[in-house]
Amino acid sequence: MSSAETSQGKGLASIANQTALNRTNSELSAAIQSILSGDTGSSSSSSTSSSSSSSGSSTSPAKGTGTAVLSLGTSLSTLGIPAGGKITVTSGGDTTTYASTGSDTVGDLMLAINNDQYGNAPVTASLNSRGNLVITSRNTTDVVTVGGTYASSIGFGGSNDTFKPTTGTSSTSTASTASSTSTASSTSTSSTSSSTASTKKSYTTLASESSSSAASVLSDSGVGGTLVDMLA
Repeated sequence: MSSAETSQGKGLASIANQTALNRTNSELSAAIQSILSGDTGSSSSSSTSSSSSSSGSSTSPAKGTGTAVLSLGTSLSTLGIPAGGKITVTSGGDTTTYASTGSDTVGDLMLAINNDQYGNAPVTASLNSRGNLVITSRNTTDVVTVGGTYASSIGFGGSNDTFKPTTGTSSTSTASTASSTSTASSTSTSSTSSSTASTKKSYTTLASESSSSAASVLSDSGVGGTLVDMLA
């Protein structure tokens, strides 16, 4: 009976030690893997600067300004334009032709040019603050030409007879945001020391815990006595 109990105890001890050994191997493997991986728990984020710019170009209608000083009541005859004398304004393939009556004025000429009837040049006529006659296209694409035998009498002719639309930059705006970079670390001093202590657990400590576990298995099985520590 005593021999059977001894054999049973040795068998249980062997099982307990094997169980503890397996558990130790698992814990050692997990600890080594944790050390090798070296997880620091840090994260970083960055935002790249962005910039946007916008610029717009605008086209102004063709505009011609005469050099003669006039008024609405100025007689065309006093400017040297006789009865039948013609002045033409051409724009967009259409032409307005005005023939003086001999008793008409600059105001009459302007009324004829501003007459927006079919076939007439799409332009407007006005006097600026200096009294110069200004001929302006009604759109931003057509070229304006002032001609006729007596165009020079009202300040046009020579190099001052053809006018094109003008293109310029209306506005330019630029907006930019500065780049920013932020780094956040989730590892504090206390948590680092705690993590290090848990991942760098010594083999001796693990073996000691395994021996205790083996003894616990024997105790739960109702077997007392000395446990042969196979890991020592």
